[in-house]
Amino acid sequence: MNCYILIGGQSRRMGRPKAELFLDRVARAASEVFEEVIAVQRHEGVAASIPTIYESPHDDQAPVFGVACALAHAGERCFILAVDYPLITAAVLRHLRERFERSRALLAAPVWSGKTQMLCGGYAPELLVRIEQRLAAGRYDLRGLAGGDDADIIPEEELRATFAGEPLMNVNTPEELPPPS
Repeated sequence: MNCYILIGGQSRRMGRPKAELFLDRVARAASEVFEEVIAVQRHEGVAASIPTIYESPHDDQAPVFGVACALAHAGERCFILAVDYPLITAAVLRHLRERFERSRALLAAPVWSGKTQMLCGGYAPELLVRIEQRLAAGRYDLRGLAGGDDADIIPEEELRATFAGEPLMNVNTPEELPPPS
Protein backbone atom coordinates (compact mmCIF):
# COMPACT_ATOMS: atom_id res chain seq x y z
CA MET A 1 0.00 0.00 0.00
CA ASN A 2 1.26 3.47 -0.88
CA CYS A 3 0.98 6.60 1.23
CA TYR A 4 0.17 9.95 -0.35
CA ILE A 5 1.15 13.06 1.63
CA LEU A 6 -0.86 16.16 0.76
CA ILE A 7 1.48 19.18 0.67
CA GLY A 8 -0.47 21.76 -1.39
CA GLY A 9 -1.95 23.86 1.42
CA GLN A 10 -1.23 27.56 1.68
CA SER A 11 -0.06 27.49 5.34
CA ARG A 12 -1.22 31.06 5.94
CA ARG A 13 -1.59 30.60 9.70
CA MET A 14 1.75 28.82 10.00
CA GLY A 15 3.74 31.60 8.34
CA ARG A 16 5.83 29.13 6.31
CA PRO A 17 4.89 26.21 4.08
CA LYS A 18 4.12 23.17 6.24
CA ALA A 19 5.87 20.98 3.70
CA GLU A 20 9.04 22.95 4.38
CA LEU A 21 8.57 22.48 8.12
CA PHE A 22 7.14 18.98 8.45
CA LEU A 23 7.47 16.91 5.26
CA ASP A 24 10.77 15.21 6.05
CA ARG A 25 9.53 14.03 9.44
CA VAL A 26 6.11 12.88 8.18
CA ALA A 27 7.63 11.13 5.16
CA ARG A 28 10.22 9.38 7.35
CA ALA A 29 7.50 7.94 9.61
CA ALA A 30 5.41 6.91 6.59
CA SER A 31 8.35 5.28 4.80
CA GLU A 32 8.68 2.80 7.67
CA VAL A 33 5.13 1.57 7.05
CA PHE A 34 4.24 1.98 3.37
CA GLU A 35 5.78 0.61 0.17
CA GLU A 36 6.04 4.03 -1.45
CA VAL A 37 5.54 7.55 -0.10
CA ILE A 38 4.43 10.13 -2.66
CA ALA A 39 3.75 13.84 -2.25
CA VAL A 40 0.61 15.38 -3.77
CA GLN A 41 1.10 19.02 -4.75
CA ARG A 42 -1.14 21.66 -6.33
CA HIS A 43 -0.68 21.94 -10.09
CA GLU A 44 1.54 25.04 -9.81
CA GLY A 45 3.41 23.90 -6.70
CA VAL A 46 7.06 23.08 -6.25
CA ALA A 47 8.19 19.47 -6.28
CA ALA A 48 8.92 17.93 -2.90
CA SER A 49 12.03 16.09 -1.75
CA ILE A 50 10.14 12.83 -2.40
CA PRO A 51 8.37 11.63 -5.58
CA THR A 52 5.65 14.19 -6.35
CA ILE A 53 2.43 14.09 -8.35
CA TYR A 54 0.33 17.13 -9.20
CA GLU A 55 -3.36 17.91 -8.95
CA SER A 56 -5.21 18.92 -12.12
CA PRO A 57 -5.55 22.70 -12.44
CA HIS A 58 -8.37 24.22 -10.39
CA ASP A 59 -9.10 27.57 -8.80
CA ASP A 60 -10.40 26.46 -5.43
CA GLN A 61 -8.34 25.53 -2.40
CA ALA A 62 -9.43 22.32 -0.65
CA PRO A 63 -7.75 19.04 0.30
CA VAL A 64 -10.40 17.06 -1.57
CA PHE A 65 -8.54 17.84 -4.81
CA GLY A 66 -5.39 16.18 -3.44
CA VAL A 67 -7.38 13.18 -2.24
CA ALA A 68 -8.91 12.78 -5.72
CA CYS A 69 -5.47 13.05 -7.32
CA ALA A 70 -4.02 10.42 -4.96
CA LEU A 71 -6.89 7.99 -5.55
CA ALA A 72 -6.65 8.39 -9.33
CA HIS A 73 -2.90 7.80 -9.20
CA ALA A 74 -3.08 4.81 -6.84
CA GLY A 75 -5.90 2.92 -8.54
CA GLU A 76 -6.05 0.75 -5.42
CA ARG A 77 -6.43 1.09 -1.67
CA CYS A 78 -4.03 3.68 -0.35
CA PHE A 79 -3.34 5.81 2.68
CA ILE A 80 -3.76 9.57 2.51
CA LEU A 81 -1.97 11.77 5.01
CA ALA A 82 -1.73 15.54 5.28
CA VAL A 83 1.63 17.08 6.03
CA ASP A 84 -0.13 18.76 9.02
CA TYR A 85 0.70 15.84 11.35
CA PRO A 86 4.32 16.49 12.42
CA LEU A 87 3.99 14.30 15.54
CA ILE A 88 2.77 11.21 13.65
CA THR A 89 4.75 8.06 14.33
CA ALA A 90 5.37 4.90 12.37
CA ALA A 91 3.59 2.95 15.14
CA VAL A 92 0.39 4.97 14.72
CA LEU A 93 0.55 4.73 10.93
CA ARG A 94 1.13 0.97 11.13
CA HIS A 95 -1.88 0.60 13.43
CA LEU A 96 -4.10 2.61 11.07
CA ARG A 97 -2.84 0.74 8.00
CA GLU A 98 -3.44 -2.65 9.58
CA ARG A 99 -6.93 -1.60 10.69
CA PHE A 100 -7.77 -0.48 7.14
CA GLU A 101 -6.34 -3.67 5.61
CA ARG A 102 -8.47 -5.84 7.93
CA SER A 103 -11.58 -3.82 7.13
CA ARG A 104 -13.93 -4.10 4.19
CA ALA A 105 -14.72 -0.41 4.61
CA LEU A 106 -14.01 2.00 1.78
CA LEU A 107 -12.64 4.50 4.28
CA ALA A 108 -10.89 4.20 7.63
CA ALA A 109 -10.17 7.37 9.58
CA PRO A 110 -9.32 8.08 13.21
CA VAL A 111 -11.01 10.53 15.54
CA TRP A 112 -8.65 12.84 17.42
CA SER A 113 -9.43 15.94 19.46
CA GLY A 114 -13.09 15.15 18.87
CA LYS A 115 -12.86 15.37 15.05
CA THR A 116 -12.67 12.72 12.37
CA GLN A 117 -9.22 13.12 10.84
CA MET A 118 -10.10 12.65 7.18
CA LEU A 119 -6.56 13.43 6.07
CA CYS A 120 -4.98 10.59 8.01
CA GLY A 121 -6.69 7.46 6.78
CA GLY A 122 -7.16 4.68 4.32
CA TYR A 123 -9.15 5.25 1.14
CA ALA A 124 -10.46 2.74 -1.38
CA PRO A 125 -10.50 3.65 -5.09
CA GLU A 126 -14.30 3.24 -5.18
CA LEU A 127 -14.52 6.55 -3.32
CA LEU A 128 -13.14 8.44 -6.32
CA VAL A 129 -16.53 8.40 -8.08
CA ARG A 130 -18.21 9.85 -4.99
CA ILE A 131 -15.51 12.49 -4.64
CA GLU A 132 -15.81 13.49 -8.29
CA GLN A 133 -19.59 13.81 -7.87
CA ARG A 134 -19.09 15.98 -4.80
CA LEU A 135 -16.58 18.16 -6.66
CA ALA A 136 -18.99 18.62 -9.56
CA ALA A 137 -21.63 19.76 -7.04
CA GLY A 138 -19.19 22.17 -5.38
CA ARG A 139 -19.10 20.13 -2.17
CA TYR A 140 -15.50 20.09 -0.99
CA ASP A 141 -15.85 18.68 2.53
CA LEU A 142 -14.50 15.21 3.09
CA ARG A 143 -16.39 14.41 6.29
CA GLY A 144 -19.46 13.66 4.18
CA LEU A 145 -17.68 10.48 3.10
CA ALA A 146 -17.41 9.27 6.70
CA GLY A 147 -21.06 8.39 7.23
CA GLY A 148 -22.63 5.04 6.60
CA ASP A 149 -21.62 1.42 6.80
CA ASP A 150 -18.72 1.72 4.38
CA ALA A 151 -16.62 3.84 6.74
CA ASP A 152 -14.58 2.57 9.67
CA ILE A 153 -14.24 5.51 12.05
CA ILE A 154 -11.70 4.64 14.72
CA PRO A 155 -12.68 5.97 18.17
CA GLU A 156 -10.37 8.42 19.86
CA GLU A 157 -10.56 6.51 23.16
CA GLU A 158 -9.18 3.39 21.47
CA LEU A 159 -6.23 5.31 20.04
CA ARG A 160 -5.47 7.26 23.23
CA ALA A 161 -5.45 3.97 25.17
CA THR A 162 -2.78 2.67 22.80
CA PHE A 163 -0.65 5.71 21.93
CA ALA A 164 0.82 8.31 24.28
CA GLY A 165 1.15 11.99 23.52
CA GLU A 166 -0.49 13.78 20.61
CA PRO A 167 0.57 11.78 17.51
CA LEU A 168 -2.57 12.78 15.60
CA MET A 169 -2.46 16.45 16.43
CA ASN A 170 -3.18 18.48 13.31
CA VAL A 171 -0.87 21.51 13.57
CA ASN A 172 -1.99 24.72 11.86
CA THR A 173 -0.25 27.49 13.82
CA PRO A 174 3.18 27.85 15.43
CA GLU A 175 1.48 28.03 18.85
CA GLU A 176 -0.01 24.55 18.36
CA LEU A 177 3.37 22.94 17.81
CA PRO A 178 4.65 21.46 21.06
CA PRO A 179 8.22 22.31 22.03
CA PRO A 180 10.85 19.74 21.04
CA SER A 181 11.29 17.02 23.66
